[in-house]
Amino acid sequence: MSLLTGILVLVLVCAASVSLAAATGRDAAVFPLPIFAGAVCLLLAGGCLGMLQGALWLCYLLLLAGAAALGLRAGRARWLAAASSTGLLFFAAASLVIWALFAVLQPMFVEWDEFTFWGMAAKLLKEKNVLYPADPANLRAVSGLPGLGLVSYFVQGFAADFGEWQCLAGYDMLLMACLSAAAALPRRRWAHSVAVLAGGALLPFFFSVVPAGTASTVYANAMADVPLALLFGGVLCLWFAVGPGRLGMLLTALPLALLTLAKDMGFAYALIAVFVIFLDLLFGREWKRLPRGRFFGGAVGRAAVLAAPVLAAFLSWNAYTAAHLETTGASVGSGGLSYGQVLFGGLAQFLGIDRTGKFADLMGLMADAFFARSVSLVGAPAFAIAAITLVGAAAFAFAQKGAGRRRVAAVWGGLAFCFAAFYLFHLILYYYNFSDVEAYALQDFDRYIGPYLQGWMLAMLCLLGHSAALRTEGVPARLADLALLGASACVAVLFAWRGVPASGFWTDSDSRYLLRQDVKARAAAANQVLDWDDTVLVISQGDNATRWYYYTYELTAQVARGYGGFFNGEDASSRWDSDFMNLVESENWTLYDYKAVCTPPALVAYLEEKGCNYLLIDRADDYLERSFSPLFEGGLTADMPMTLYSFDPDAEVPFTPVAVAESEG
Repeated sequence: MSLLTGILVLVLVCAASVSLAAATGRDAAVFPLPIFAGAVCLLLAGGCLGMLQGALWLCYLLLLAGAAALGLRAGRARWLAAASSTGLLFFAAASLVIWALFAVLQPMFVEWDEFTFWGMAAKLLKEKNVLYPADPANLRAVSGLPGLGLVSYFVQGFAADFGEWQCLAGYDMLLMACLSAAAALPRRRWAHSVAVLAGGALLPFFFSVVPAGTASTVYANAMADVPLALLFGGVLCLWFAVGPGRLGMLLTALPLALLTLAKDMGFAYALIAVFVIFLDLLFGREWKRLPRGRFFGGAVGRAAVLAAPVLAAFLSWNAYTAAHLETTGASVGSGGLSYGQVLFGGLAQFLGIDRTGKFADLMGLMADAFFARSVSLVGAPAFAIAAITLVGAAAFAFAQKGAGRRRVAAVWGGLAFCFAAFYLFHLILYYYNFSDVEAYALQDFDRYIGPYLQGWMLAMLCLLGHSAALRTEGVPARLADLALLGASACVAVLFAWRGVPASGFWTDSDSRYLLRQDVKARAAAANQVLDWDDTVLVISQGDNATRWYYYTYELTAQVARGYGGFFNGEDASSRWDSDFMNLVESENWTLYDYKAVCTPPALVAYLEEKGCNYLLIDRADDYLERSFSPLFEGGLTADMPMTLYSFDPDAEVPFTPVAVAESEG
């Protein structure tokens, strides 16, 4: 049944795309991405009004009614002609394969960040039918952007329960929609579209730093890195296909809003896309058709129109979260500086004004990383940009003289300029927003820089496809075809040579899910007792936070945060907030890296302070058995199974077992 629900949504999207294409004369490949984006915008509006589920059914009704009405109006012949679009056929076939494959393999979330926000957000949207700031429950990052979670909600509307593999399949549908837009070339030449699609589909592997022969989560991951990259490139590719008319503006505006809502950096990506479109409007059109005085004003006006949904999406979500979470304003880092202070302070230091030693060190590290830190199969950003430039040079060489070549030059130049600003921005972020250890390690450098380069490459590959498709005869046409084929082939060869993983979204990876399945089984036993109104503290001795994160996702209760340091039950001055905690008896305990010095009275006092009514012991040890047994009815043993205890601080024995799960840890 879960497979059928995904297929129903796929049929609705494809039918609406074909009907829109038949009615407008556009390539059907340009419509899946705006349909997804439009659905997300409608769901966001409905959620802000407290009618998320109603907005979902309205989406389905509009798609069904629109597809039927426009299809009947266009007629059978035009409808069938529109359905033959190479990009749309790819979208439909690839999405269907993903749904069928995932229905069999049923991949699960395994990355930490999927449990701190990305997977949890999608789950809560489906289970609660409200935007999560209005009902934070178990979620920690309650103000994170909702774009991808709403995509998951959209594709699972016909399902009774949330499914992780359905969520992942929905995200892949969105990625296929981005690639479909890139394949919408000015002339219907299927071979050119296939070349763009082949190269584009492999780009997430091309911009991966996972060593060949290891497991890859590309296309089976709920985090925003790949969607951010392909949405960034896909929006530009969509613009290249639809142009500056009224319909083209609408079709571009919707994905720009979705890009804004995809991740915290989506706002910057969307503004960069608007800037590049502005340059394309200035330089990528035939100047003879309009008086020059109207050109600049027209470009500014259209760019302002496209910037409006970006600002609307960003500001509306911030206003919604501020209203529900009672936030007082955004700040960066432990110093609580405003975004303006961070930006201007960082620029001043970059220019040498009051530059600190740490900022100078980070400048050197970022400069070295540009040539030495791998972000792709060709290595560092410098080499990735060289590869992008080669594709752009081929697109320029084979583009039509005049506006065609100006478009390629303007797009490449705009993206290069913005990359320099983007790189500087991340230098400033490392200085203000990271601890010294994280900053000097340039933590997650590839995750921050790679998506921009990936979107840039997709845009250049698409422009090369446009250049080749417009060449119809003679030696230049054959050379353009070879250039497009060669660019896609190089991506494929590098993937086959250096990037093929030992396992990926197409393989059975049950071994990766053993820990997840163990925690899931234990949590299921506890969930027979727990409810969302309950608060539970999870203790798993020896954990490195992995099991704790899994429990925060699986338990139908609010999971209290732990602490690190020393706590005697009264004075909390030597204690700091943490996520999970391993209980130890003294500061000299060296068995666990992450520890909270704790005594029996301190544990009782901490649970009272946090308002807990349950304690879950996932794994015990000798210390718990020796020191805490008197607090627990029946005592504790080091090898005990997972046990959920109710907590009553006024009882003679505060902890009473209420659920037990026998499983191997």
